[in-house]
Amino acid sequence: MLKYPVIGLSPMDGVTDIVFRRIVDECSYPDVLYTEFVPVDGIILERPRLLKMLEFHKTKTPVFAQLFGNDPDNFYQVTKMLVNKGYAGIDINMGCPDEHVFKKGGGAALILKPEVAKKIILAVRKSIADNTDKKLMVTLKTRTGYDKADTYNWISHLLEVSPDIITIHGRTFFQKYSGLADWEEIRTAVKLAKNTKTKIFGNGDIKNMEMAKKIIKDYGVDGVLIGRASLGNPWIFGSHVSTQEEKLKMMIRHCELYNKYFPEGNFKSLRKHFIWYVKSLPSSSYLKNDLMKANNVDDVKKIVDLYTSFEKNST
Repeated sequence: MLKYPVIGLSPMDGVTDIVFRRIVDECSYPDVLYTEFVPVDGIILERPRLLKMLEFHKTKTPVFAQLFGNDPDNFYQVTKMLVNKGYAGIDINMGCPDEHVFKKGGGAALILKPEVAKKIILAVRKSIADNTDKKLMVTLKTRTGYDKADTYNWISHLLEVSPDIITIHGRTFFQKYSGLADWEEIRTAVKLAKNTKTKIFGNGDIKNMEMAKKIIKDYGVDGVLIGRASLGNPWIFGSHVSTQEEKLKMMIRHCELYNKYFPEGNFKSLRKHFIWYVKSLPSSSYLKNDLMKANNVDDVKKIVDLYTSFEKNST
């Protein structure tokens, strides 16, 4: 299903919705895409907003539905709902460092409960076997440990139930996104998984395709996922270097697609994307200030037109 080594877009809460995934997919063709993480407890209750998060655009790129929670039975039930929706597999979030998620026993909290983590993996695999003839993958994304790196013991636990892919963000729960990703810990996981059926992906501080390819070669991972470096740069998986004009046009297209997929959505949620699109542009501080006041796509277009006109007259 996947061709290794893989270089794909990492799942990011509040970022990798259907709009961002489609834009990245169209701009630079990553090898794999992931949805935002969605709580299995909420899907069981059929909350419309959560179900909307699991929609995806028409694409040949494999898309994984990322779920979080701590109840194996809920994972079984939600997987049953998703197995015939066109996903390449189910990805289990075992690494989110958000305190709210952690307190509910999901995300990185599962690092402290390896037996529960293994039951969840087995529940997802059983649900796939029970409910479809399709060969969906069972994957997960995690971290190197809780308060300190414990990759050897933690990954050894997970390998006992043979997930298809383990993606490791090279930081602990306590680190959140601070410091540098520890790729030596990821190398430890690669060694542990050697001669098993499990592939190891790495994640953390990858800034471009050149760096991604070097890391794959140097650390022996089967793939890498790029996260924060893709923000405002959906062209990252290709060789194209975007111009100022292209970034501004893509920002407007992002708004238009958002209105298409989320006509009742909160337009203000796009403001973080505006900052990412324009951060490297001349006089970006003024542009950011204006964009933070935009309430609809027409506002954005007017702000971009004024900015473009100003830049032309000042050169």
